[in-house]
Amino acid sequence: MSGRLREATLRIMQQHCLFRTKPPSAVNWRVSSAQEQHTSLCRRPRGSVSHAFCTDGPPARSTEMSQDSCSPLKGTRRETEFHFSKLEVLEDLQHFADTSFPKPGLDDSESESIIKSVLELGFSDAQVKELFTGLTVKSLQKMLPVLHVFGDLGLKPSTTLKILGKCPQLSSATESQLQSRIDNLRKNGLGEGSMQRVFAHYPQILTLSVKHLNNTVRFFKTKCLFTGQQVTEILRTSPNVLFEELGDLEYKFQYAYFRMGIKQAEIMKSVTFRTSLEELKQRHIFLERLGRYQTPDKKGQTQMLNPKLKEVLHISEDYFLAKVAMSTREEFAIFKKLLSREEPETKEREELNWEDSEESSEDEYSSDEDKR
Repeated sequence: MSGRLREATLRIMQQHCLFRTKPPSAVNWRVSSAQEQHTSLCRRPRGSVSHAFCTDGPPARSTEMSQDSCSPLKGTRRETEFHFSKLEVLEDLQHFADTSFPKPGLDDSESESIIKSVLELGFSDAQVKELFTGLTVKSLQKMLPVLHVFGDLGLKPSTTLKILGKCPQLSSATESQLQSRIDNLRKNGLGEGSMQRVFAHYPQILTLSVKHLNNTVRFFKTKCLFTGQQVTEILRTSPNVLFEELGDLEYKFQYAYFRMGIKQAEIMKSVTFRTSLEELKQRHIFLERLGRYQTPDKKGQTQMLNPKLKEVLHISEDYFLAKVAMSTREEFAIFKKLLSREEPETKEREELNWEDSEESSEDEYSSDEDKR
C-alpha cells in the first residue's frame, strides 16, 4: 500500500509541474488531504490512477483529472515556469558545453558559472552555443572579460558575435589591452555611437596598439596638416588608414593636394582615403585627358568648373562614365591599359615635382585653417 501511495504522489507532483496558463475550470478544485488520498486509493479499483484532487461538488464533466481542467496557483505560476525554464536552459547548455569543448578542464560548477555569466550579458541560449562552438576551455575563460568590455560599450550580443566572427583574435585580447585602446580612441575624438559603428564595421582597429594609432594621427597632423577634428573624421569614415603604410598615405595625399589641387577639407569630406590610389589616378587622369578636369593654379583658380572630388570617387563606374566623364566603358578600358604602361615613369616624375614644390613654398602645403 505504501508503494502505491508513493507512486501516486510522484505522479501528482509531475502533473502539477506541467500545468500551464489555461484559465481555471468553473469547478472549485482543492488539494485533497493525505487521509482523503489514502481512502481514495483503498476504494479505487486496481490499476486506476489517482489525481490527488477532489471537488466540493460533483465534477462538471468527469471525475478524471486532465491538464486542461485546472491550473496552478496564480501567485506561483510564473515563478515556477521561469524556474523550470531556466533549469532546462542551463542543463541544455551544460550538456552542449560538455560535448563541444575540445579539451576537458572545467568541473560542472565552473562550467555552469561561465554559462550564467554569458546569459547575464543578454546572450540567448542559441548565441551561447555559437560562442562555445570550437572553443577550448581556456579560450572561453579568456573571452569572458572581452564580452564584458563589449557589453559595457552597449554593443548588442548579435553585434558582439559579428565582431568576433570578423576578428577572432580579439577573443584572446586582455581586458586592459582593449580598455586602453578604447580610451585612446576616445582621446582622439571618437565618441559614443561613432566608436560602436567603427567597431562593428572594422573591428580590427581594436587589435592595434596605442602607439601605432598615435603615430598615424601624428602623421596626418604634421605631414598633411589636417586639423584634430579632420583627423577624427578620417578615423571615423576611413579606419582602413590605420592599416596602410604611411608612405602610401602620404603619396595619396600629395597626389590629391598637388596634382588635383584639392585642399584638406574636401579630401576629408570626399573620404579620399577609402579609395585606392589606382582608382583615384585612373578617374582623375581620364577626366583630365577628356578636357573635363583642370589642375588649379597656385591661386586655386581654373578656367573651367571642375567636378567635386566626391562626384568622382565612391560612385559606380557606370555612373562615373555616364554622368561625369560622358564616355563609354570601352574607351575607359583602353585608357586604363595605356595608363598602366605609363605608370612607373609618371610616378617618379610626380614625386620629384612634389619635392620641388614643398621646398619652394611653405604656403603651398598649408591647410585651410592656416589661411583663416
